[in-house]
Amino acid sequence: MKEDSIFRRYYKEEKFIDRKNSLNEEAIDVFIPIINTNELFEKNLLSIYREIPVNRLLIGNGGSTDDSREILKKFPRVEIIDQTKHITLGYCIAELISLVETHWFIYLHSDVYLPENWYDEMKKNRIKYDWFESDNRITTLINYDAGIKHTKRAYSGAQMGRKEAFKEIIPKIDDDYLYRNEDIIFKELIEQEGFKYGRVLEAYYYHQVMNKKGENEPEFERVDIKRFRDKQWEIDTYLKQVKGIIKYSLPKPYLIPEIIFPLKILMSYDTLNRDEFIKWVKNSNIAWLKYLDVKEKKQTLIQKIYYKLRAKLNPLINKFF
Repeated sequence: MKEDSIFRRYYKEEKFIDRKNSLNEEAIDVFIPIINTNELFEKNLLSIYREIPVNRLLIGNGGSTDDSREILKKFPRVEIIDQTKHITLGYCIAELISLVETHWFIYLHSDVYLPENWYDEMKKNRIKYDWFESDNRITTLINYDAGIKHTKRAYSGAQMGRKEAFKEIIPKIDDDYLYRNEDIIFKELIEQEGFKYGRVLEAYYYHQVMNKKGENEPEFERVDIKRFRDKQWEIDTYLKQVKGIIKYSLPKPYLIPEIIFPLKILMSYDTLNRDEFIKWVKNSNIAWLKYLDVKEKKQTLIQKIYYKLRAKLNPLINKFF
């Protein structure tokens, strides 16, 4: 039998349970850096206090402008640390660790919900590790435009029809091949009979992407999400990612791909001064130098064109195909 829906648990009423006061065990500091939170923040905090004997909940406030502080007032032993002047998350985490008063501590994101027995399973590993993390599962609750306004294909989900238009169509339908293509077939048959198909873009529906009930229903393996980014945000983010890995890490095989792609993006934007960057690498961690390909090549122009058009490919495909 499949487990209870996490979405039901998210929105089901849950009483506050303070594990620190209900069990006789060592309390532990917990910290969460935040810059605004999602609509499940209060639910996530309920799960934290239920699962963990919280000694103090340290909140690193990076400049929240939402109702996070009001929500935190509902919970005990919360201390808010002003981190608005810090630039990077890593520095904020380092500061929060320095403020920990217990032998062990837990670092969480604000958008994390802890299921039952999470802490019990984690603390079993204290004899094996000094810094360890749990596995994770992604739950996706996002409302976004599907981007199909300019496609020629019809899409099932919420449609309205005239029965008379289907009078000659229904007898043609056999119980054979219409599955996940019925939107195309019905559109084509309607038009073949001389009736009109159309799309009403002034109305929309919410299409839910989630696992279905039933033993034989296949589950989603993953969902790919693209967040809107402006050019400067992307440049700043990738540059910090690259420099952070180079400065603080050795060039291990699993880390090398983590800087190759961001470097290509930075080079495509013509924002990377190669001479200055190489000089910085030599001064910061010269071990990385031989793994960096930041020299001009004949194919650089092609790469530039590719990466600049990359964001435009999907809309073009949807429009013409």
